[in-house]
Amino acid sequence: MARPLDLLQRALGFLLGLVLLAAALLYASLILAVAAALAMVIGGWLWWYTRKLRRRAAEAGSVVIEGEFRVEREPRRLDRPR
Repeated sequence: MARPLDLLQRALGFLLGLVLLAAALLYASLILAVAAALAMVIGGWLWWYTRKLRRRAAEAGSVVIEGEFRVEREPRRLDRPR
């Protein structure tokens, strides 16, 4: 049979666990909100800082040629078969 003090300790432990869980969720959401706001500020600053570069690139009408490359470590010799 459980003693009344044991039940009280379990109830208080459960309530303390709930309070700590709520506090952890609150602080985690606060940290995520601050991180998202900081990311938006940095992204906006980068967008504003590079606007002249984007404008010059658009005016120049530059062409981007996409392709692939392969690094060959050993040069091939024509007099030797593969």
